[in-house]
Amino acid sequence: MLRAWDTNFHPTFAAGRAVYLQISELIAAEIRRGRLQPGTALPGTRELAKQLGVNRKTAVLAYEELLAQGWLESQNTRGTFVSSRLPESSPTAFAPAASGPVAVPGFRWQDPFELEQPLVAIPGALVFNDGTPDARLAPVATLASAYRRVMQGRGRRNQLGYDSPLGSLPLREALSRMLNQDRGLSTTPASICLTRGTQMALYLTASLLLQPGDVVAVENPGYPPAWQTFRLFGAELAPVPVDEEGLRVDELEALCQRQKVRALYLTPHHQFPTTVTLRAARRVQLLALAARYGVAIIEDDYDHEFHFHYQPMLPLASADPHGVVIYISSLSKLIAPALRIGYVTGPATFITALGRLRALIDRQGDTVLEQAVADLIDEGEIKRHTRRAHAEYHLRRDALANALRHLPGTPVDFTLPAGGMALWVKFAEEVNLEEVAQELARRKVIITPGSRYYLADPTTNAVRMGYAALTPTELAYGVEQLGAVLRQPGS
Repeated sequence: MLRAWDTNFHPTFAAGRAVYLQISELIAAEIRRGRLQPGTALPGTRELAKQLGVNRKTAVLAYEELLAQGWLESQNTRGTFVSSRLPESSPTAFAPAASGPVAVPGFRWQDPFELEQPLVAIPGALVFNDGTPDARLAPVATLASAYRRVMQGRGRRNQLGYDSPLGSLPLREALSRMLNQDRGLSTTPASICLTRGTQMALYLTASLLLQPGDVVAVENPGYPPAWQTFRLFGAELAPVPVDEEGLRVDELEALCQRQKVRALYLTPHHQFPTTVTLRAARRVQLLALAARYGVAIIEDDYDHEFHFHYQPMLPLASADPHGVVIYISSLSKLIAPALRIGYVTGPATFITALGRLRALIDRQGDTVLEQAVADLIDEGEIKRHTRRAHAEYHLRRDALANALRHLPGTPVDFTLPAGGMALWVKFAEEVNLEEVAQELARRKVIITPGSRYYLADPTTNAVRMGYAALTPTELAYGVEQLGAVLRQPGS
């Protein structure tokens, strides 16, 4: 039997950090410096504990940590030894090292995206975004507890392997119940595919629907990230105007009579960016038109939960007997943007194909997170959070509207939306919103001119002002700065 190495350690263990980790780091350091060579025998856990003045369990944990990291190896009944293959080794250079990162690739490639001025992050700025939730309201502690519980339980049951590309079955079951009961849809778990947010859902949907040259009708003004996705697959965008009753279905029909329209993308619940709701009569006309011309309707219901004055109108997908609607929504707007859970539902064969495609680019989502969210839905926590957020966003909508109504000087115009997370605020034509946005940025207040939401020349001089992510105090300050800029000469 080899004589075990004598540690000769007399450590003083620091408070606030596990002792077994400090021991494992001391031994790893001795291996790095060469004092302990590969094959060196180490004392048993009882002897190590005696030498260091700790209990045996601490010594056992230290060895287990070193074994897991690869610094030590156990040889059956012979004992514990320094590993013959250490985890830290220097690779052998086969050529002179590159002098630095290469900026221009040495191969052919194509950039399908239009060149845009990148958004410059301003630390500490107050941002009127396009309508995202306030992550400060998210049920972080409850979600973290559920995530930890699911992770531990699945780990014990050896259930941390691959899952269905459609996503976690418990969450699809919970979503199916919610969609059927609250939104009038007719879904099953098999007809739902989970994604990492609505943008991924749009990408997958466009992959299956579109070929180069296909025409996609879009709302104008509308949602530019969706337009970029459709263009990526070679689609031609056909703008359809929006008025105070939503998408102009008569204009869409005229378009269908002129050319083959492959798909229509729209946001009927709270139109992006104008916030208007598509009227019931137009919904009926739209579904009939889509069935007649074979148009796939991509319905993006991004903020269904937040409707303040009356019962929200059910989605188009709730009254679709012809199977023409692909319904996309998300839990990110409900909880927090960092929670990347979106979903798609539609005809069963289409969703099956969507799942197969999703498996090629992202084998599955975070199934532990999906299970945790399913648990919170079943326990009623998501509904409780929704009620709390609903009341807060209602308050913030009214706070922004009140501040804008009392804005001195240049008047602004807006229609108070029945729900959602933003106002569509119109300015006089002489107001240069690009210059206003630049001056506000210098004051650390960020707005996005509405011209960014138009495919052609804008017909309205407006700004989409998200209120959900800002407190009433922050909203008041932002509007105060806006008023100050508008009162400057030349604004």
